[in-house]
Amino acid sequence: MAIEVCGGSRVQGSLRVQGSKNAVLPIMAAAVLCQGETVITNCPDITDVHAMSEVIRRIGGQVAYEKNCLVIDSSAVGTGVIEEEKVKEIRASILFLGSLLARFSKVKIHYPGGCSIGSRPIDYHLQGFARMGVETSECGEYICCEAKDGLCGTEVSFPFPSVGATENIILAAVLAKGITKIRNAAREPEIRELCGFLRKMGAKIQGEGTSSIVIQGVARLYPVQWKLGTDRIALLTWSMLTAGCGGDVFLGTDLWFSKAEIEILSAMGCHIWHNSAGVRISQQSVPRPISYLCTRPYPGFPTDGQSLLMAALCKGSGVSLLEEGIFENRFKMIRQLKKMGANIDAVSNRACITGVTRLHAADVEADDLRSGAGLLIAAAMAEGVSRVSGEQFIDRGYEMAEDQMRTLGIRAGRSA
Repeated sequence: MAIEVCGGSRVQGSLRVQGSKNAVLPIMAAAVLCQGETVITNCPDITDVHAMSEVIRRIGGQVAYEKNCLVIDSSAVGTGVIEEEKVKEIRASILFLGSLLARFSKVKIHYPGGCSIGSRPIDYHLQGFARMGVETSECGEYICCEAKDGLCGTEVSFPFPSVGATENIILAAVLAKGITKIRNAAREPEIRELCGFLRKMGAKIQGEGTSSIVIQGVARLYPVQWKLGTDRIALLTWSMLTAGCGGDVFLGTDLWFSKAEIEILSAMGCHIWHNSAGVRISQQSVPRPISYLCTRPYPGFPTDGQSLLMAALCKGSGVSLLEEGIFENRFKMIRQLKKMGANIDAVSNRACITGVTRLHAADVEADDLRSGAGLLIAAAMAEGVSRVSGEQFIDRGYEMAEDQMRTLGIRAGRSA
């Protein structure tokens, strides 16, 4: 299977932006902290959600999904042992370490998988758990963690503001004895949403959105209903599609861009407006170059947006310089873009993109989620019909991306 895209035309129309992938996955892990039925609305219909759902079923939970509503009943969750192979398919499965340690004090879980964008070790997670009284060992391909005397509040300081490690320590700390302080915590909006969800469950948390988060452990958490916010990377995806192809698009969302994203979109020549219903983006010229950008932890420009930006800059004026400051393998997409006629030179973690007047259709292959989205953007900018394979990566984070593209006037569909 592949996604076929007939490119070369401008985009127009309106689109409702899906719920947040990067928020729903830690929230799903948080749902097993309580006993009872948790309801999550505006939940994206993506394969990562379904893989996490299968993991919850394998440890005794019940999960139902219909029309962007996810219902998790964790009443019968009875073990911290996860031997399900699905764990290897999804990086966020590591978040069950924190929530199941909090609930059972003992966890066995397969090393997580996901996209091949870098090594992404879990050292920070395990070092934080050790500070909370957790002993860790390796059992073949499994991680075995146990807090023999229960989880204890402590101070955890990260050398780097890791999103996953911050989430995992929060999930463990909400039911731990005493107070846990996280220093150099990640500040991403998804951290704020996870903390808001946990607070509604009865957790005591302060400081999310800053580099210092304080959690007072409580005895029990309760099931709740929660509406997910907009997926900020999906919003950026359709915005970069507009920036690259040109056109005028309205995106239904409750979210506004970060300062770093606004600066980049504006520098590319986009005009942006927003109101309570969403965001309107207009691009009347070819993308203007970006003299220099380095991806950074929030509030910097997101690493997940780098592939999207690179694709949009391929067909435009001038020379752009991008530096990847988070993951070492984010430039694997360059070889695929060159098949379309892109002019890109890369050394180490820096890429120099010289805009060209046209891109041509080609058969290309994604090997991670965001490179897949970037290749869809490039295919929409190229003349002719391109085939983007590796659609299983795209499905991890986007609700039927080809349907979204058709909504914006691009001919796209799946082929064998």
